[in-house]
Amino acid sequence: MQGNHKFNYGYWRTDKPNEEGFSHELISSDTEKILNQTDLDTLEALPFPGVDTLLKAFRRNVERIPNHDMMGTQVDGVYKWTSWAQAEERSKHISYGMRALDLAPDISAEDQVYRFIGIQSKNREDWVITHLANIHQSFTTVAFFDTLGPDAQKFIIN
Repeated sequence: MQGNHKFNYGYWRTDKPNEEGFSHELISSDTEKILNQTDLDTLEALPFPGVDTLLKAFRRNVERIPNHDMMGTQVDGVYKWTSWAQAEERSKHISYGMRALDLAPDISAEDQVYRFIGIQSKNREDWVITHLANIHQSFTTVAFFDTLGPDAQKFIIN
């Protein structure tokens, strides 16, 4: 995007033709920071060497800053903080329990096997810990939002 704007959020990709009926691709100006690692057609860039999954990114922080605060919960007006190491420990143990109880049975579809765990909760620490537990076991998290009605929830579950 050219012009006299204070911020440059992106630009239109004009080095290849747009698909008929569509505009050119809108490219974030932030991609300039990673183009030394990849190109615009693949956009494969790792934040750190070897960190190519959410679990590896999480574990990198657990190893690097285990005792730093990761997230907090307000209790009686005061925040109770959970460190990266504590979140790792809780999520691992929860993941072992979910696996032992077979809470995410195998579902075969599209020539693959999937395992799903639905979470209905407000945005809070327990949700994050459960999601991390799912990641530890390669379960797919399905988020159920308060705004969904019973019919939508039934549809998603089925």
